[in-house]
Amino acid sequence: MLAFAIACAASSARAQTLHYGMNTVTLTRRMADKMTELGAGTVRLAFGWDVIEGRCKGCFDWTVTDAWRDEARRTHRTLVAALAYAPKWANGGNPYWYPPLNYQDWYDFVFAVVSRYRNDIFIFGIWNEPDLDSFLHGTDLRVYHALAVNAFAAIRAANPLAIIAGPDVSWHALRNGWYAGAMAASGDLFDIVTVHYYVDGPPLDYTMDSLVRPYALGKPVWLSEVGMRPCASAFGEAAQALFYQRVLGFFQARRDWWTGVLFFNLWEPPSGTDCGSAITRADWSNRPAFTLLQKFMREHP
Repeated sequence: MLAFAIACAASSARAQTLHYGMNTVTLTRRMADKMTELGAGTVRLAFGWDVIEGRCKGCFDWTVTDAWRDEARRTHRTLVAALAYAPKWANGGNPYWYPPLNYQDWYDFVFAVVSRYRNDIFIFGIWNEPDLDSFLHGTDLRVYHALAVNAFAAIRAANPLAIIAGPDVSWHALRNGWYAGAMAASGDLFDIVTVHYYVDGPPLDYTMDSLVRPYALGKPVWLSEVGMRPCASAFGEAAQALFYQRVLGFFQARRDWWTGVLFFNLWEPPSGTDCGSAITRADWSNRPAFTLLQKFMREHP
């Protein structure tokens, strides 16, 4: 069923490939055009419950996500919707990273999203880095399991052919056992196993071979968020490009089980002296990592 669903997703969106993608904070017309120039087929975006249904239960605002859908249609990109975060009315008036008090509210939100975009979005992630307290307060595996079970049920009810991805953990979860625990409890719910990695983590080859694959239950793995800030190295943009090259090299050697890589990120607005993690500059010109990724995708579709 997974293979059929992926084929349907690719056919519907007419994306060049689901194997390569970018994380973006939004998807404006200019960003969508830049994705087309790059050639990456997949765009991962946060579909925040706190934004879409933020004011009250049933008070949906689809303005932003409809615009993302429209740009994906126009440019034939495939969206990965990361369903996450809770509005204050659902979590006791707390910040968005606190889980809901009533999981029925979460189910209803997920069902509404998947139903609305049934003909346009086929891949849904369940939460974002739930192993970090800044994204899921308390990082309780039982809480994540409840979120995953209810999201799974809602997604399957709204669109039986949708692809479910998770647990979308940070690299810290791979080393401290949180990922292994999440996969033991909830791994059967996922069609694609998703993990994140940044340069402050353990060596990437060891991470994927020894910390990710043994607990992936034989399912395809996506590195659904990975990136590097050029100013994290004295070598700047060249170091970022070299990092991309290393990631892609490791990926190419493991494509029988590691089937997708989504970098972070495409473009960022200027923010003081922070150079950001984007592969384009503030003026939209391409950093070397952009050119390297573009070339690699053409040579290794």
